[in-house]
Amino acid sequence: MSKPEVTFILTSCGRVDLLKTTIETFEKFNTYPIKRGIITEDSCDEDVYRQVRELFGDRYEIWANETKKGQIKSIVDAYATVDTPYIFHCEDDWEFMRSGFIEESIAILEHDPNIMQAFLESKESANGATDSVELFQFVEPTTIEGASFERVKVADGWDWGYFSFRPALKRKSDYDRIGGYARFTNEPDISCTYRELGYYCVILSEPATIDLGGERRLPDPTRKWPKRRKYNKPKGLKRLWAHIQRLFSEGKW
Repeated sequence: MSKPEVTFILTSCGRVDLLKTTIETFEKFNTYPIKRGIITEDSCDEDVYRQVRELFGDRYEIWANETKKGQIKSIVDAYATVDTPYIFHCEDDWEFMRSGFIEESIAILEHDPNIMQAFLESKESANGATDSVELFQFVEPTTIEGASFERVKVADGWDWGYFSFRPALKRKSDYDRIGGYARFTNEPDISCTYRELGYYCVILSEPATIDLGGERRLPDPTRKWPKRRKYNKPKGLKRLWAHIQRLFSEGKW
């Protein structure tokens, strides 16, 4: 039986040292054939473009944006050229640390069409997005064809967690199903769209990546974050009544 083909697409923006670690460790540990590799660089810095071409131009297509596109537009343009059923989506600030992550991800996605993606990082890293709440719980441990994973249960009221741009294998058909990402300006809105369609994420029981970019986050001027309240949170009089009840319970009324 032939293996499904995979395209590798990585978004990058000027952090050549982190990109170098990402690519080198991906190539060291990945054991699955990649049909085509694209690095889309959005720094608009000619010196960065030169370095990236020198380092990786012999084996990846280097897309050096002439004007600032932002992450989502860069992804949309790259995905428009994909002719494989799977995309391994990556960012420029991750370190891979073990093999088999693509094979395991394929087994997981083929097991359940409602699984959006398998997170490759540790549970602690996945929950590091906010200090105010434990964003995820990990439930329903499962093993399929040697791939061990758990379902990601998102905390009540949170939008993020049904989709992510973090490294993961994705189905091109899931991208096409929502008409692509061009109409979106942020990740949470994409996550909400997939949530409404019944998708969810899982996490590998044995982590395969480490997040390197925690202290070097980059602003994206093209992103517009939603102003809505958290999903299913009360509004109007219900919101006011909940606030009054909380004040009573805390002895502040």
